[in-house]
Amino acid sequence: MNTALIVAAGSGTRSGLKESKILYKVLDKPIFLYSVETFLALGFEIVLVVAKENMNEVKSYVDDHVKVVMGGKTRSESVALGLKVVETPYVFIHDAARPMIDKENIMALSKALELKDAACLFEKVTQALKFYDGKTLETKDREKHLLAQTPQAFLTEKIRFATHRNEMSFDDDISLYQSYYPDDEIGVIMNNQPNMKLTYKEDFNYFKSNVEGNDMRIGHSFDLHQLVEGRKLILGGIEIPYEKGLLGHSDADVLLHAISEALLGALALGDLGSHFPDTDQAYKDIDSKVILTKVYEMVKEQGYDIVNIDTMVYAEKPKLNPYIDQIRNQIASLLNIKLNQVSVKATTYEKLDAIGQGLAIASEATILLKKV
Repeated sequence: MNTALIVAAGSGTRSGLKESKILYKVLDKPIFLYSVETFLALGFEIVLVVAKENMNEVKSYVDDHVKVVMGGKTRSESVALGLKVVETPYVFIHDAARPMIDKENIMALSKALELKDAACLFEKVTQALKFYDGKTLETKDREKHLLAQTPQAFLTEKIRFATHRNEMSFDDDISLYQSYYPDDEIGVIMNNQPNMKLTYKEDFNYFKSNVEGNDMRIGHSFDLHQLVEGRKLILGGIEIPYEKGLLGHSDADVLLHAISEALLGALALGDLGSHFPDTDQAYKDIDSKVILTKVYEMVKEQGYDIVNIDTMVYAEKPKLNPYIDQIRNQIASLLNIKLNQVSVKATTYEKLDAIGQGLAIASEATILLKKV
């Protein structure tokens, strides 16, 4: 049996997250747990090195089969503290910030340790490689360079010896190992699978989208209101000059109502009436721009953004084409999206039914959301 020494003691200040990056959750699972579960599935013993302030929370996610050790001020100190409790002949040192490590590469490292005392996961340099000293820009042969990843695997007694006697700074554990055992041949395992280190916020977004998938949701709604005298005609958040207006408990903006309900429907959050009931006097004559804003806040809380909105207004009178651009700008402004994400069309009902007879106006909205 081998041990996975998973280093999760870094602060992750460059990530811009409000919490420790190893506790950032994707699908309700903290980042560090992805690596832990991958190694556990292969029968590894686990030593998890974490920061003091995260000890209690980390322990709440693991059982007694995982040894949780308090880390040091630097990564090197954390590795040394973790190695003290490793009892197996071989140890795989891995960064918790690389949650995408796969079983095949771990097994390839295990195979390499049958012939070597140290092995490391690498990826090829695929872009032009340059050396720059502040003055001179020099092209390097990328075929002779590799990017080191983790895990890095070792004969435990050798890496423990090197770590406990080390007083210098090294980029990674394999460099430290080579400084003490320069004649040892290192097992080189080339990795073509995603195994990025999560450092910046964009890295976390990439990992999140990779795990959760490209989650798209569609919402649709249709709304109709009666035209009556003595009311202002409000459509798409603007007042349109006309002899009649739409009847309703709110300002009866049939277009913004359709958009709002489509947003709710996309995420199965109920209908407009369940959130803004016409039996509640608090919503009497409420501005529908307020309704739309509140609904979109619910959508954002669920972690979604708008891809695009397509709407149709059905009205015999008044003619709406002169107001389309103004309506589109108003909707885009309310939702803080681009104008080209908002489509507003208008058509008549060819004098048929209540709409065609000028008794009502209706609107239809279809919305596409994406997980962010």
